[in-house]
Amino acid sequence: MAALALMGTLASCQSDDDFTVTRPANAVGINFSVGSLQATTRSNAIATDDTQRRFNQGDQISVSTNDQEAVLFQCTSTDDQTWTETVAGKFLLWTQPMLTFSAYYPVTTGTSMTAFTVPTDQSSVDKIALADYMTRQQVISRPEGGSDIQMQLERKMARVIVRISGFGSQYDDDEKTVSNVSIYSEASGIADGNPTGSSTEIQPYAQGNGGQGSTYTALVVPGYGDSGARFIKLTDGEYNTLLVKGIPELEAGNSYTFNLVVGKNKIEVASVTVQDWTTGETLDGGQAEEGSATLVTAITLNKTETLLGVGSTETLSVSSVTPDNATDQSVTWSSDNTSVATVDASTGVVTGVAKGTANITATANDGSGVSATCAVKVSTLAAAFVDGAVIKVSFKWRGSNAGDYVQGTYSASSGTFTVSKGGSNWGTDSRAVYKVEKSGNNITIGAGLRYYEMEGMQWTFNATSDTYTYTPGDMVKDMPTEFGLISVTLNGTDITSQLTQQ
Repeated sequence: MAALALMGTLASCQSDDDFTVTRPANAVGINFSVGSLQATTRSNAIATDDTQRRFNQGDQISVSTNDQEAVLFQCTSTDDQTWTETVAGKFLLWTQPMLTFSAYYPVTTGTSMTAFTVPTDQSSVDKIALADYMTRQQVISRPEGGSDIQMQLERKMARVIVRISGFGSQYDDDEKTVSNVSIYSEASGIADGNPTGSSTEIQPYAQGNGGQGSTYTALVVPGYGDSGARFIKLTDGEYNTLLVKGIPELEAGNSYTFNLVVGKNKIEVASVTVQDWTTGETLDGGQAEEGSATLVTAITLNKTETLLGVGSTETLSVSSVTPDNATDQSVTWSSDNTSVATVDASTGVVTGVAKGTANITATANDGSGVSATCAVKVSTLAAAFVDGAVIKVSFKWRGSNAGDYVQGTYSASSGTFTVSKGGSNWGTDSRAVYKVEKSGNNITIGAGLRYYEMEGMQWTFNATSDTYTYTPGDMVKDMPTEFGLISVTLNGTDITSQLTQQ
């Protein structure tokens, strides 16, 4: 009972004040800036004065030392730019007279001193701020009198501003506008100070209504440039997709303004301005190069329709691109019915899968949306037109079922069949005559006797429809039960059931 009474006494003495953590005398206090400019800090796309360049209340920065785990510091006053620990009771301490501090911003999932992934949606002030990757490792001595230390973060990203400077005269006034603007980063992230990953499309922060003077801002990974990569993509007032190709060399901490003149099928980069992103000072030269992209307006294929056998392949190709000076003349191939025909996206090799029809389309890779299509018909008999293919008709001759036949072996180079015959009855008859002939998509196979001018049996196969007609000559038409078709094989496979007699 005495023990229980003591516990009750202890509990009654506790209050909220008992949990207040006193700040240690050796706790580290920190203020932050970007470079040497205190209060000129994180990204705000409009950033026209010092207030807009300040850290916002609630912004967090992660700081660690060589002997202590990370502590989050949070901006508690936008006006005064003061900082305090985010988690109550968790402090960085002066354990030595001199410490190595490591800090990074923003505090987001996957971000660290050595790794950062570019946000693809930078369409608001808050979102673009989280793309402003900054780090700093700094050796600092403990100041006298308990003063806060100052950490100068270094920007690891470059800023790209796209300004719509004008429109071509071919647009009507209500068409002088752009939409769906994208800016591409050469890499998708940063690892150990180097670009990593592939090109990434970013939705920028937009200001304006899309007309002249509108701007679009994105933070991108700096790099050495990629002349073949997409850089800027937009939709003009006539709903055409236009593209600037070639990501220029960009340097961390610089801001690049690209002034665009939008014309039909082409964007001109009228000028490029390079500034120190932190100070706003205009720099001479810089790494950005002026350029433009001429978009594709038409594509012509080597064929607009073709016939293909099941299991057979054919390579489609681009015969011409208009204009002939289009910046990017490459295409991507696709099929609208892969159960009938597939196509290799890069080579244009089409493979017949099953009987039917598929449209194979080549689409320009420059973002113009221009395409051209070849209609592919896939049939069973079309495989007879592949080099070396063997088609064989077996038939009755004078009542014999011994397997008399006529066959043809196709030569793609000449477009003709090499013909042979066989069988124990008609095949051994010295009077036997025969043929296998191609005319368009038709194959005619005949068997008869000399002196009767092939007035025996004749089959005409249509490779487009997988149908055939049978024509008996005068010699056999009065004896239908003794003459006629037994089977049709293609490359050794019986395809008789796949054909329809008309």
